[in-house]
Amino acid sequence: MGVRGLTTYINSNQDIFLRRHYLHDCNLVIDGHSLCSQLYRSLNCFSAFGGDYDKFASYIRTFFKSLRKCNVNPYVLFDGSYEMRKLKTAYNRLRSKINGASRLDPVTQSSLQIFPLLLRDVFKEVLIEMMVPYTTCEFEADDEIAAMARYLNCPVLSYDSDFFIYNVLYIPFNTLEIKPKQIVLNNVKVHVMECRIFKVEYLAANFGGLKEELLPLLATLLGNDFVEKRVFNKFFSQLKLQKSRIKRNEQQRNIHSLFKWLQDESLDSAISKILGRLKKERRNKVLTTITKSINGYHRTHCLSLKYFNLCKEEPLDSLDTNIQITLNDNEIDSSEETDNEESDDSSSTSSTKENTDSDVQNSNNNHINGMPEWLAEYIRLNKVPRFYINLYTHQLYFSSPQAEDYSDEDASLCALPILRYVFDILTDFSHEHFVYVSRENNSNYKRLLVDKEYSISRFIETPFNELNNEQLKKYFYHFLEQKMPLDYEAIELLPHNFQLYMISILWWIRSCSVPLAHVHSLILTYVFLDAIDEKIGKFRGHNFFNNKHSKKIEELKKRPFVPASIDEELFLNKHKIQYEDCLIAGSVLLKHFEIDDSIRKRPKSYDVKKIHSFAQFQSCLLQFNGLNNLCGDPFRSTNYSKCYNGTFIYNIALKLENQDDPIHFIEQYLKGATSVLTFYKSLCHLFKKCLTTMNLSTVKWSYRKRRSRRKKKEDEDTKFIVEGFESHVVI
Repeated sequence: MGVRGLTTYINSNQDIFLRRHYLHDCNLVIDGHSLCSQLYRSLNCFSAFGGDYDKFASYIRTFFKSLRKCNVNPYVLFDGSYEMRKLKTAYNRLRSKINGASRLDPVTQSSLQIFPLLLRDVFKEVLIEMMVPYTTCEFEADDEIAAMARYLNCPVLSYDSDFFIYNVLYIPFNTLEIKPKQIVLNNVKVHVMECRIFKVEYLAANFGGLKEELLPLLATLLGNDFVEKRVFNKFFSQLKLQKSRIKRNEQQRNIHSLFKWLQDESLDSAISKILGRLKKERRNKVLTTITKSINGYHRTHCLSLKYFNLCKEEPLDSLDTNIQITLNDNEIDSSEETDNEESDDSSSTSSTKENTDSDVQNSNNNHINGMPEWLAEYIRLNKVPRFYINLYTHQLYFSSPQAEDYSDEDASLCALPILRYVFDILTDFSHEHFVYVSRENNSNYKRLLVDKEYSISRFIETPFNELNNEQLKKYFYHFLEQKMPLDYEAIELLPHNFQLYMISILWWIRSCSVPLAHVHSLILTYVFLDAIDEKIGKFRGHNFFNNKHSKKIEELKKRPFVPASIDEELFLNKHKIQYEDCLIAGSVLLKHFEIDDSIRKRPKSYDVKKIHSFAQFQSCLLQFNGLNNLCGDPFRSTNYSKCYNGTFIYNIALKLENQDDPIHFIEQYLKGATSVLTFYKSLCHLFKKCLTTMNLSTVKWSYRKRRSRRKKKEDEDTKFIVEGFESHVVI
């Protein structure tokens, strides 16, 4: 949800509302989406190049290692489907993301917070790797997070102002020192992460007489997902604003004044006075909205406990008892009621063309009301990727704006046939279409109806939730047979964690205009992140690495030259790559993990066409991994952090763009790193075999010719004018 301005208000009064706290030896409930976003914001990554996922994964590992060092047990919860009342917010956020991403470049990337496409999946990769327990909720996770924190009597880690209202121990992420330190507590040395913690008691103590049950009403008045603030314009116009020595904007003054006003009110008396500012015919509707909003903050049961093996599933009689508020007209303080209500005739909920139902409806959606139990279970067990849940609940899919060319079409459109197939499987081929919310070239969004033009035949008549694992896997192969018959013999020879990556490359080439240099930059990136990194460690400082290994590298370069040959046999076991060869390769390639000097000197040289091409590839990679997950994992899922670093890929693509033979160039560039080159050439050999068998081809990269074409046109125009003039001249 989020209460606008409340975080700012609390932060500006930290010494009053937040107390110093040492996080250690406890449980911790984590808002997964919030933590993922905040960790990325605090990491200096290059979003303009599509995501440095290896760096981000390393940073996430550091964070959870810190928690482990402090003996903190994390439980991570993620949001699922949008609730109906959230759809307007989702559309507004998408418009904002599109606007930001359209301005993304190497200069603006530090100020624009645009999250790369695969970011949350990388976050989950690390959770799985480090065995950090997590689950995905059916809908929004905030209520579950708060209920679980109450059950465990532990703090919540997030950066969401709603947790100031939920009456839980709350640690705002921006107050947390990620690096642990050792202190002495009760004569014992312990490792702790210093932070600040919020308790409702601190707030109530500052506003003497303020009852904790009134906080959800404050959130409702200020505007949340249930109701817009403008509904209460009349109330605010008559609210006495408190004077303050601190300079505050209107929203901050409203918050402070509301706290002061609520000091002397009970829940019933406050609601009575609020409704008294409304016309009689509107009171019941607004009262219903207020009640639903308040109840949203009072959830007590927590389904997630079952999936963390903390307790068995709760019986139905232990579910929430909602607060019921009923006020008669004679109880309502209407002493200031007036017929001249400014904008109060707007809906008490967010009804728009994006949201055809009122926000009051479906406000308590859960796995019993609004979603079949089998789907809820699949989501919890991570059998349905989170980005597909809205396809089922709303027949809707929101694009994720990336760094791409905003004068061209949405980079994700090339993967629409995969997405349509996913939709058909989830809904048992029962719908004519779903809505894909794409971006327009003018930085706005548009809705596309993805109809049966993209569909393929149904493979098995059995409903999705009744399919066994073997049948699910056959669905995946059926799609490939219908849309892109594979050379399975070549694919099966590839390393397991490279197979889906190669399938995605082939679909990308089939659907888009892809230069050969771009493919080789992806293959070389995989070789580095998955093979070289394992041998030499995750170095990213080029100068530091070369200084550390300078003597060894000089000695290795003097070795007799051994050509990298695959004539007799392919070399596809990364574990057989030699450490010494990785040192040579690392000494040459590590500099490409930083922004190229040419871009630093000439920011306009940033090639958005290349970025767009790789954005298309990421979309293909995401959708193939999603389909693979939905179909019971016939292939091993791609480990994104071990195959994709956008900065490195871009720099290598620059290096290769004028090379007619990328393999020959790489051989010369990495001369002496024989086993690395042999591994690389083996992957390239199988790629070339797939291209030939499948009758696919790459294209020549022609972006740099655009200026010459423009100049040619100018020359032709000049020639026409001159020739036309000359034709009338008689000498």
